Amino acid sequence: MSIKENIRHEKRYERSLLSDAHISRLSDNFLSQWLKISKELSYNTVGLYYPFDNEASPLEIINYLHSKNKEVLLPVIENQSKTLSFAKNNFQSKLLANKYGIYEPKDKEFVDLKHIDIVLVPCVAFNKQLFRLGMGGGFYDRTFSKKTSTILIGIAYSFQFENISFQEEHDIKMDYVITQKEILK
Repeated sequence: MSIKENIRHEKRYERSLLSDAHISRLSDNFLSQWLKISKELSYNTVGLYYPFDNEASPLEIINYLHSKNKEVLLPVIENQSKTLSFAKNNFQSKLLANKYGIYEPKDKEFVDLKHIDIVLVPCVAFNKQLFRLGMGGGFYDRTFSKKTSTILIGIAYSFQFENISFQEEHDIKMDYVITQKEILK
């Protein structure tokens, strides 16, 4: 097993131990961190994700953004290119599970990447250099391999911190990582 596979296995196991109630409490803390960091940023359009497999939940952030009339987007997996496109999501949007069991908007009104101000990215692990480890598919790395002006913010539980440099040449760096406890820049 590679270093990344070991970390991924360990962190996903730790994440699997979280109860729904604990995840719900932590979700409020992510919103608090978002409110702090968003004061520093200029944005109208935010790409997020629907949590899967006990990921750090941005659902409270999504609700907040909807209440502020910000444009909320969710990723849609493009199977051919193994990249992500982002589709509009509002209160009335219907979501359907894709082949991985991850929810995506049913009606897909896409927004070009160059028009997305911020994307919140799920992390399996992260390090002090602000590199993230995802589920292993490379979708976010491929999608954002050509740097755009989009600000990338990883979201993770604090226990997902890994004190080693696991990044490889193809991995993209986050601009920030937020946990339930802090903002890393």
